[in-house]
Amino acid sequence: MKLNVLKFGQTSFGEDVFLYNFSNKYIDIEILSYGGVIKSLKVPDRNGNFENVVLGYNSLKEYENDPYHYACITGRIAGRTKDALLKIDGIEYQLSKNNGKNNLHGGDKTLHNRNWQSKAEIVEGEGVLTLETFSPHLEEGFPGNVNFKVIYRINKNKVTIEYNGFSDRNTYLNLTNHAYFNLSGDFKETIASQDVKINAIGYGRVDEETLPISIEKEDLFIKMSKYSNLNEVLESKHQQVKIVGGGIDHPFILSKDSEYDVELKDEKSGRGLFVKSDQPVAVIYTGNFLEHTHNGICFEMQDYPDIQNFMPSKLKIYNKIEKYQQNTEFLFDIICKN
Repeated sequence: MKLNVLKFGQTSFGEDVFLYNFSNKYIDIEILSYGGVIKSLKVPDRNGNFENVVLGYNSLKEYENDPYHYACITGRIAGRTKDALLKIDGIEYQLSKNNGKNNLHGGDKTLHNRNWQSKAEIVEGEGVLTLETFSPHLEEGFPGNVNFKVIYRINKNKVTIEYNGFSDRNTYLNLTNHAYFNLSGDFKETIASQDVKINAIGYGRVDEETLPISIEKEDLFIKMSKYSNLNEVLESKHQQVKIVGGGIDHPFILSKDSEYDVELKDEKSGRGLFVKSDQPVAVIYTGNFLEHTHNGICFEMQDYPDIQNFMPSKLKIYNKIEKYQQNTEFLFDIICKN
């Protein structure tokens, strides 16, 4: 494992942002101290050619003005919170409204667009990047003074992300990473030719605001626990495909009966991505509103979105005693030809 540290730029507040490059014979990854962004992630195709498989920008200014949440740490609450209202212990907290009348990904001034304290090291051949930041009580409306720690671990062909949150009072937390993957390599093609397998028991049907309203077990627009060609999904006439702009933007309730929760493969390049998490849900988004439509697919491993309205019995409260933790692994490998 090799580690190279570079200064990437300065934020609009004059803070130095660093780029951490970990590389070995399996993977070459760049991660920023700003937002914990995965700037690039290069893995080989079946011929050994290393190419980038994560959407990103070239400059810090672009990340500071990014409307798409490219490959960043996302929260305090990933996804949409209906009416931007969070109720804890009978108290209603008015969150910032940045998606119509709803709160999206915790607001506009939150974990994805700040510079985190960072420390990089190699421990027994494993690359480790530790990121820490503090979010004060009522930032973007959320309760609790929260210390966040996110750890990236790079070991052979696997990237693991560990999320931790420590609050001084009752609150709710739900973090994820918003990387857009495209296994074609350097984005030569859209994701349409790639195949996805979601090991799930059903998905969350969404309304016109992309808020989940019910769990559906039909598989008319995407097959559960079988590979589906993304082009067939993107061109589907299914009402749920149309309602989110032509594609997927849905939570999938994971079955947890397979080695991996989500799998993505690209037959042409031979690349495969295998995702495993301790979270119950994968929110999958096919980049329906990107500048270059369907140029990437997100696997947002997390708790139930809009949990207090969608699945209130599953709501977890975090405080001084109950710490927030989650763990997600991304493994890259070469697949066999059909």
